[in-house]
Amino acid sequence: MDTTLEITSHRDPDGRSVLTLRGEVDIRTGPRLRAALDEQIARGRPLVLDVAGAVLIDAAGLRVLTSAQRRAAELGRPPITLRGVRPLFAKTLDLTGLDHLFPREPAPAPVLAGTAPGAGRPRQAPPAARRPHPAARALASA
Repeated sequence: MDTTLEITSHRDPDGRSVLTLRGEVDIRTGPRLRAALDEQIARGRPLVLDVAGAVLIDAAGLRVLTSAQRRAAELGRPPITLRGVRPLFAKTLDLTGLDHLFPREPAPAPVLAGTAPGAGRPRQAPPAARRPHPAARALASA
């Protein structure tokens, strides 16, 4: 099982710090996340934790998140917002009673190459030009 965690940071257009997670947050990777969260909380800017790329957040990961939220509150910082919460993680937050601790926002829509309608999508032949599957032709002629 891969227990790697990639943590990247940037500032969004609103000036908020954003930490983006890719991988697993567990007992092995939790200390790295804790350090990254502590650093961002100390800076005092509003903080968004993008968890859309987190494939696992176990009990150790939940402890890291709740501890960070507590530290932010103790320092008078805005609450940490979770971005891109997947349904299974949302259910975990709900079942553990932690869902009320974290404001949430959806993951931003992916940006496609180009700006024209349909840009970035593979081209397909118009429906009339597509050939039916041989099995469909056989059924149609029966």
